[in-house]
Amino acid sequence: MFFHLLLILKQLNSKLKCSKLLQSKLWLRELLCISLLGFSFVACISHAKAANPKILVYGDSLSAAYGVAKSQGWVAFLQKKLADQHFQYDVINASISGETTSGGLTRLATTLARTKPNIIILELGANDGLRGLPVNEMSANLNTMITQSKKANVKVLLVGMKIPPNYGPKYTDSFSNTYPQLSQQHKVSLVPFMLENIAAKPKLIQDDGLHPNVLGQPMMLDNIWPKLQPLLKR
Repeated sequence: MFFHLLLILKQLNSKLKCSKLLQSKLWLRELLCISLLGFSFVACISHAKAANPKILVYGDSLSAAYGVAKSQGWVAFLQKKLADQHFQYDVINASISGETTSGGLTRLATTLARTKPNIIILELGANDGLRGLPVNEMSANLNTMITQSKKANVKVLLVGMKIPPNYGPKYTDSFSNTYPQLSQQHKVSLVPFMLENIAAKPKLIQDDGLHPNVLGQPMMLDNIWPKLQPLLKR
């Protein structure tokens, strides 16, 4: 009887050990699942942060912070304004001083493929006008850039420009009319004149007589923002 009781106790102890081992394995498996879920959650958050929509600023020296610190250029102010108003966009500035519409067209396809923007602020043509380049060529270049952007599902904000009457009224008028014509043709948003209330005001312009100084930079953004804001999504 005594030995029979010991045998029963031994069997019970063995079963208890197996039960604890099984529970331990189940606990470890649950812990692993929770850990993996945690890592997946963190990865999703990181991906979401990295996937902010992008605004591509594609222009010349007027957008490249010529003559001022990068942090004082209107593009830098744009990034701050977006954050202040809770628009989660990353601004990419691909502007180059001295750029013409021809140069811009040459590199646009590569830039679009590399940056994958949601919106492009197309600010080119001033250097074409200052050099007296044919307006029909400038118009054709802008037309192609708008078409390429729209084919890539990128919203276009076209930035208009005006030039001094150095080349006569016919050239000057033809130049300035190009922007509204393209805006209507492609049904894209238009900033009529980037330097509105800035041009020809010495207090707002650098010594070269062309580029806005640190006081004029925020005013350029003021001219662009009302046309850009409707294109943004929260």
